[in-house]
Amino acid sequence: MIRVIQGDITKVTGFDAIVNPANNSLLGGGGLDGIIHRAAGPQLKTECRRLNGCETGDSKLTLGYNLPVEYVIHSVGPIWMGGMAGEAQLLASCYTSALKIASENYIKKIAFSSISTHEYGYPLDKAAPLAVATVSAFIAEHPDAFTDICWVVPDALSFEVYSNAVKNATPVQKEEPKKKTARKSKKAEKSSLDQALEAEAEALTGSSGESEISDNLEAGTKTDSDSFSSAISSLSLPVTPPDFPLALYNKYHIDWLIDEISEGKDHTYVSFWLAEKSNEFCQFSLWYQGEPVFINGRNYLSAEQYVVSEKALLFNDFETYAKIMNEPDPAICQKLGGEIKNFDDAIWKKCYREVIFNGNVGKFLSDKAFADALMSTGDSVIIQASPNDDIFGAGLSKDDLISSDGTLKTPPQKWHKADSDFQARNEVGFILMAVRDFFSAR
Repeated sequence: MIRVIQGDITKVTGFDAIVNPANNSLLGGGGLDGIIHRAAGPQLKTECRRLNGCETGDSKLTLGYNLPVEYVIHSVGPIWMGGMAGEAQLLASCYTSALKIASENYIKKIAFSSISTHEYGYPLDKAAPLAVATVSAFIAEHPDAFTDICWVVPDALSFEVYSNAVKNATPVQKEEPKKKTARKSKKAEKSSLDQALEAEAEALTGSSGESEISDNLEAGTKTDSDSFSSAISSLSLPVTPPDFPLALYNKYHIDWLIDEISEGKDHTYVSFWLAEKSNEFCQFSLWYQGEPVFINGRNYLSAEQYVVSEKALLFNDFETYAKIMNEPDPAICQKLGGEIKNFDDAIWKKCYREVIFNGNVGKFLSDKAFADALMSTGDSVIIQASPNDDIFGAGLSKDDLISSDGTLKTPPQKWHKADSDFQARNEVGFILMAVRDFFSAR
C-alpha cells in the first residue's frame, strides 16, 4: 500500500488527493506550495482565504480545481530549528492530521509530498523514516481506510531516502489476543512511530542529556549579537515586500531617481561591484559569500544561490534546483539559472523583485557585517556599478558612474552599455534600498 515515485506531484494521476506542504497562511508561497497553487489556479487561493489559515502540525482540505485530483490536503510542517523545538512531533502530527482528514472524507488514494524537507529545511534522512513510521502507525489502526498511499518526490536523492525508509520500516500490526506471557521489554512494546520519535530525540542529545543544536542552524545564525539570533527565529520568510510591480515612480525604481535628478534634488550615492572582498560595500553583491544565508530553516552559501534556486522551483525544474543547491560557486549558480526548463520570462519578471528582496532580508538577518554596512549607508542611493549588467546594475563601472567626491557623474538616463540602447535599471541597488527601509521601520 505504501510506495514512492519520482515525479511532479501536480501532474500525477490515479489519486484522490495530494498533500501540499503549505505555510500557515494557506495562500501559497515559495517552493512546491507555490507550484501547487499555480497549477490549481486562482480558485484554490480563493477557497483557502475562507479557511483562516492553519496551525503548524495541522491540515485542512480544499478542492483540487485544475489539478488532476479531486482534493488538496494542505499540511503545515515545522521549520527545522535544530530539532529542539518539537519539530518531530509537529511533523508526525502533519501526517496524522492529513490522514485523518482523508479518512473522514472517504479519500482512499493519497499522494504525499515530502513535508518540511525543502523550504523549511527539515533534514531528509530524519523526515523520511518519521513520516513512514507515522503513516504505518495510522494504517495499523485503520487498516481499511486507504488503498494507495504514495510519496511523490522530485529528485533521485529523495526517492532513494524514502524508498529505503519504506523498505526498512518496522511493520505495525494489530495485535491479536494471546495468552499471558512474560512481559516484553519497553522498547519491544513501542510502536514504530514511538521508536522513530525516540530515535530522533536520541540523535539530537548526547549521553549526558545536553542538547546539540545542528551545524546547519549554527552556521545560519552565527553573529556577534544575540538579538540577531532571536530575530532570525522570529521572522519567517517570505515577508511582505514593498509594492514593487508597476510602481514606477516610487523610491525603488529608476524612474524615481530620474525625476529626482531632473527636479534638482540632491542625493548622496554609494556603489558596489561584484563580490570581491577588496572594495567598500562589496558584500552588497548577490554573489558575496560571507555568513551562510539562513532562510526558512535552510542555509544558502550566497543570496545568488537562494534567488536562482527559487527561480528553478518556480518553474518546477527540480533537477536544476538540485544542481544549484549543490553548487557553491555563485557564478555557476547564475549560469544554471539560465538553463532552467520551462522558463517563462513574463512570469519571472512579475516576481523576481520579491525573491531578491527576501534573499537580502535573509542575508541581513544572517550576516551582521552585511547588516551593519547596509544600515551605515543612511539614505544614500545605492547603485550596483556593473559594466556587464543592464538589468540588475547600472551598466557602468564605478569610475564612469560616480566622481571621487561621491557625486553622480553619469545620470540614470544614460545608464547602459556603450554599445547598447537598453536602459539599465539597477534593480539590486533599489531593492537593497527597500530592504534598508524595511528594517529602519522595524
